[in-house]
Amino acid sequence: MRWFFIAVCGLMMLTACGSGGAGSAVKPDSGPSTVSAKTLDEAEWSKVVDSANKEGQVTVYGVLNAKLVTILPEAFHKAYPDITVKYVRLSPADIEARLNAEIASGNATGDVFDNLANNVVDKMADTGKLVPLALPELANPEFDRKVNQRTPYSAYISQTPYAWAWNTKLLPEGIHSWGDFLKLKSSLLGVTDPSIGPAVVGLYQAMEQPQTGGEGFLDKLFSQGKPQIYAGSNPQVAALGAGEVAALLPVPLANVLAAKDGGAPVDFSLYDGSYTIPAEVGVLEGSPHPNAAQVYANWLLSEDGQKALAAGGIQPIVKSVPPRYDSKGIEFVMDKPLPPKDFTAFQQRWAKMLAK
Repeated sequence: MRWFFIAVCGLMMLTACGSGGAGSAVKPDSGPSTVSAKTLDEAEWSKVVDSANKEGQVTVYGVLNAKLVTILPEAFHKAYPDITVKYVRLSPADIEARLNAEIASGNATGDVFDNLANNVVDKMADTGKLVPLALPELANPEFDRKVNQRTPYSAYISQTPYAWAWNTKLLPEGIHSWGDFLKLKSSLLGVTDPSIGPAVVGLYQAMEQPQTGGEGFLDKLFSQGKPQIYAGSNPQVAALGAGEVAALLPVPLANVLAAKDGGAPVDFSLYDGSYTIPAEVGVLEGSPHPNAAQVYANWLLSEDGQKALAAGGIQPIVKSVPPRYDSKGIEFVMDKPLPPKDFTAFQQRWAKMLAK
């Protein structure tokens, strides 16, 4: 097979660029001011695909779940058998560090990313490190461009909803409300270490909104004792399946679904106000395989690409492709950039709650 991937340690919850030694991309005749309304026509796109087939490879820096690291290259290979996908799975921090090193050395390796914090994407766009997107799939009526393309240099491809999760042997009745967490013995509850990053702090803040746990929910939870704290969703879900804990505060639904698919005694439930983190794709300026990068990014937004993403347990962006789970009637709360001062303040609050 012509597809392969490199899996490197990564947290759940991306970009490569460089200068010199790169190929040249087929681009539309438009500048950044007009590109948001422009997509390549059939003839222009045909040239991109032809050039991509000649390049023969695309390197993706991403943070999508481990199941998708296999699913996406396989599915893309079926659509474009002449192009090999090399998926490098890293944490966002490691991706950013790698990109900085590639930029400094002038030795570009990556072509496309499938997620990074908004402020990182914007900084790269402002400094000329990203290619304006004019992908044909952006014009698809099923892709809500006003909502899902916040910048001409990137586009949302999916969302990762967070869900309540529990061990079906230890907690056969499941979790049905925020109050159910308060009834659990603290040692049987798993939570995420907020020092991992701003997205986790955003998740905790979302738990204390009126439509979720309400003001002071975490204080009430911690007043009953110290829960089990994990450095990310992967070890949390593994601990849940092993019976080390009975339930988890919201974790990525895709991780729980993957464990359930593997036979672990776990289940999940979305809730009103479920937190969700969007995944954003971008193409690097000066990358080694610029046309293959565009083809891959466009494929992610296509029906086939969206179905592949859905198979990995995440929420498709294209409306015509359903997820693997029932999300009807669920009002999602999308992750937003967190000011550094808020991140620091929450770490201080967390330390105080643990000290009680």
